[in-house]
Amino acid sequence: MNKVKAHSDNLLDVMVDWQDTESGTIIYAQDEIPKAKNPLTKTMLKMIRLEAEKNSLIQQMIIESVKKEAVHLSPEELETFSKHLNRYIEAEEKAVTRVEAATNWHEASVPLSLLSFLISDLKQQNCLLRQFDDELKNASIPTSATAKKFKTATA
Repeated sequence: MNKVKAHSDNLLDVMVDWQDTESGTIIYAQDEIPKAKNPLTKTMLKMIRLEAEKNSLIQQMIIESVKKEAVHLSPEELETFSKHLNRYIEAEEKAVTRVEAATNWHEASVPLSLLSFLISDLKQQNCLLRQFDDELKNASIPTSATAKKFKTATA
């Protein structure tokens, strides 16, 4: 077996195991949500479930790109993809700016802790999305035409 095949098989094994972990988390959270009496506990269990579902979706795409067909984007598709990411990032940044201003007058500790968590999570996600967008653009070797096209679509 060649090294590339061995690495691919190892990655697939790890991804399948990780998906099993996420599936277990989803099932656990779904089972516990109806039992939760406290709104904070219920909300966090829902958040954990959604996060595990998101991770599982991405893991499945990785598995399919290794097993079946590598992910590919034409320059036009990459531009559209980048626009979707940028629209989301800009909307979230506007929301974060408003929320950060609002936290100056609110003194309840649990809501402030939740806001702090949410703001940090959104900032980290936006940073990762920008990085992902840049990596995709750099991975596709731009011609002079596509390089000009993507300047307007940068994060």
